[in-house]
Amino acid sequence: MTEEDDIDGLAAEYVLGSLSAAERREVDARRRTDATLLAAIEAWQRCLGPLSEQAPEVAPPADLFGRILARIADQSGTASRVAGVVPIRGGSRRRLGLATAASALAACGALAVVWFGHTQTGPPGTLPASVSCGTRYKDFWEQFDRQKYSRISAEQLAGLSRMALRAYDACEAGDEQDAKALFDRLRRMQF
Repeated sequence: MTEEDDIDGLAAEYVLGSLSAAERREVDARRRTDATLLAAIEAWQRCLGPLSEQAPEVAPPADLFGRILARIADQSGTASRVAGVVPIRGGSRRRLGLATAASALAACGALAVVWFGHTQTGPPGTLPASVSCGTRYKDFWEQFDRQKYSRISAEQLAGLSRMALRAYDACEAGDEQDAKALFDRLRRMQF
């Protein structure tokens, strides 16, 4: 594993929040002087930020902690001996965080492959007005010139993807006028 991989993994764990409090303080101090680490953290925040905005916060039930304590008390009364707790080394937690991030990215990749693997029902641009939102989103990416990918920066491609998702979301929400305006704007973009 190279130093660049280590920095990327550390940045991913920092953004995911899987570092201990002490490790997080160390990364906070280090990122002020290490431009590579700061760039990696910002890249992970751009990548994972939209995911956290989509999921609503869920509060645990008020009585959950009491139920956990009661269950522990019930189990400790029947157990004849208590097993010793083995602390987890910092490196293992780091690998776990990296494995979690890699699994999430692999799942997103698999979803993209399945999503774009469907065949189109007709020639591009000849879709009826009552086409599903998913078909319109897929049609946009199928009509997108693959050569343009090589000419635009990753930030521009990410912005393009966000705008396409906004158009899809507007369509799903029933805002046909906004969805049409966004899809039309996407088709007119020059790179």
